[in-house]
Amino acid sequence: MGYLKLDYNIVVDPGTQATGDLAPGAGLLGHVHAYLDWLSGVLDRHPGLVVENCASGGMRMDGATLAVAQLQSTSDQQDPLRYPPIAAAAPTAVPPEQGAVWAYPQPEFDDDLITTTLGGALLGRIHLSGHLDRMSEHQLALVRDAVTVYKSIRGDLARALPFWPLGLPGWTDEWLALGLRVPGDRTAYLSVWRRGGPAELRVPVRHLAGRTVRADVLHPSAAEAGRAVWDGDGLTVSVPRMPGALLIRVTQDG
Repeated sequence: MGYLKLDYNIVVDPGTQATGDLAPGAGLLGHVHAYLDWLSGVLDRHPGLVVENCASGGMRMDGATLAVAQLQSTSDQQDPLRYPPIAAAAPTAVPPEQGAVWAYPQPEFDDDLITTTLGGALLGRIHLSGHLDRMSEHQLALVRDAVTVYKSIRGDLARALPFWPLGLPGWTDEWLALGLRVPGDRTAYLSVWRRGGPAELRVPVRHLAGRTVRADVLHPSAAEAGRAVWDGDGLTVSVPRMPGALLIRVTQDG
């Protein structure tokens, strides 16, 4: 066994009386310390084991647990149109290389929904699921393309710092964006989602403003899925069909 999804679902009260005259929170704190000590011991005994902290679909996402578990599930959400604000906001609580974002492409999805579902996970730790075994060869090619893109950029994700060019995401926002700045500020990645609104939107990228920059859409590979054009201070992003999600790499020239 090399991977353990630890879906440790518990309901805790504000405290416990088991500690007698100590403060009400003492028992709860002791419980947390005991749990982390146990998990650390498991990993000491099995150094090759990877542990995913699921915790009721990501409802427990704290620094103490992240210091022990290698991965953190961000949600159990399976609706690809509701996951974008979760994926976009996840780096506020968990580093991208630890934040497991589920991608559930299904054989009944059309191409746009498949690429949107996959694209939303590419700036996190992609968790691929869905009935891949029932997909057509064309649909499987879309999955392979996304995974290939992810493998080509994941080395940068562990070093990158997040930014939100459109501000922090709202649950019902029609457009959302998450960016990751690679150290040195010559390269950045942006995931941009369209769930409504106009087909074109300007996305500022302030730390590269005034520079000569190249913009490349890495995902989806189909040219008609969307485009991104650098205007000197930001990107004009076009996503003609809904739903749509683009992964864009911006690189300073020279």
